[in-house]
Amino acid sequence: MAKFKAARGRRKAGPSRPPAAVSCVVLVLVSMVLVMILLYEVIKHANG
Repeated sequence: MAKFKAARGRRKAGPSRPPAAVSCVVLVLVSMVLVMILLYEVIKHANG
């Protein structure tokens, strides 16, 4: 009967980013887009 060891991936030398950083970046980008859309709508309606 063969013995199997648990497969382990090679770790990078540098520190890896925490997975929460990805959701934080997405949240910042979505909020920036929403602010840009809001400002666009305000400027569009201010001229007419």
